[in-house]
Amino acid sequence: MKILLLVTGGRGGSDFFQGLLDGHDQILQFPGTLRINHEFLKIFDSKSFNEISEKFINYAPIFFDSRKNKIERHDRLGKNRNEYYTVDKKKFKFFFNKLAIKENKYNRLSLLKNLHKAYYLARNKKINKAKILFIHTHIVELTKKFLKFEKIKNFSIIHTMRYPINALISPINNWLNYQDGKFFFPKDLYFQYDLVFNGLSDLTKISQHTYVVLLENLIKNKSKVMKDFCRIYKIKFSKNLLNCTYFGKQWWGDKVSGRWLGKSIKLKEKKYDIKLNLFFDRDLTYFYTLFKDLIKKYFKKEYKYMPKKVRYFSFLPTKPEILVWKNSFKHRRTKHILSIPYYYLKRIIFLNNFFVKNYKFPYSIGSRKI
Repeated sequence: MKILLLVTGGRGGSDFFQGLLDGHDQILQFPGTLRINHEFLKIFDSKSFNEISEKFINYAPIFFDSRKNKIERHDRLGKNRNEYYTVDKKKFKFFFNKLAIKENKYNRLSLLKNLHKAYYLARNKKINKAKILFIHTHIVELTKKFLKFEKIKNFSIIHTMRYPINALISPINNWLNYQDGKFFFPKDLYFQYDLVFNGLSDLTKISQHTYVVLLENLIKNKSKVMKDFCRIYKIKFSKNLLNCTYFGKQWWGDKVSGRWLGKSIKLKEKKYDIKLNLFFDRDLTYFYTLFKDLIKKYFKKEYKYMPKKVRYFSFLPTKPEILVWKNSFKHRRTKHILSIPYYYLKRIIFLNNFFVKNYKFPYSIGSRKI
């Protein structure tokens, strides 16, 4: 069984892409991100199969009752946004124990596969056709932790991404507005900067089998992208892959976006810079210096901010930095206020043409001419 890791890049549509794979009988997946944290790793320290399944339920309660997953709006699924899903915990434990005892292995990867299989069996789903273990690790750091979790050779990575300036605009705007910005501070902004500047490069260093799914292509040419995905991974294509669902129920987008997406998803691109007023002109010139080759490779667009001369650094604060600094003072977060110089200097030192290097850009799924 091949392992496919899903990693996002700046509000790049990873949950949307995962929802398109919902219900495919050749793919096993949990309905959301598998966060590789200390609690996750502790699950597999146990020598009792029953304890492992119990720990997993406690680790991911939202997988067993989606009403608890309010951030991703799995509590508001379906045509009328009033549906959810549950999975019987007793059945899950029964099937996991049965599979684990039969296999009698304490190999972490084998146990993780059996957790997935038990989850599907508890849903009364068949698992005999499964070819892909699909794991949404979400960010680069957690992807690296997952690969340290167990020696894995047969794996590939899909990185969902979007036009880089919009990949900055979307999280900055959404997180500053979500609950009045109380979750978005200098370290979070630096994380978004680094993700957009270096995320894809970092993933290509992890695996040569890295692919890109562009959100723009996924929305405008969904059928072409999904057919190409099926070709690459040698699985069957069906029209169900064109609907974003969880447990067969319509997904409407997460709470952070502030929108109800539904089946007709549209991208806001051209008016972002003016309406949201998130950047100085000098910021855009600096960003486009670093994004220039990536934009030409995947988007074939040029805007008025495309620099004629290389700009290695931006020593002045970017407007998003000023906004998060103000946000830190507004919420009176001493720890984040003190962190301002650190992340400001870190951005100047590491996010420039000396560190953001050109590399061989991976294949974009759906770009193949038919």
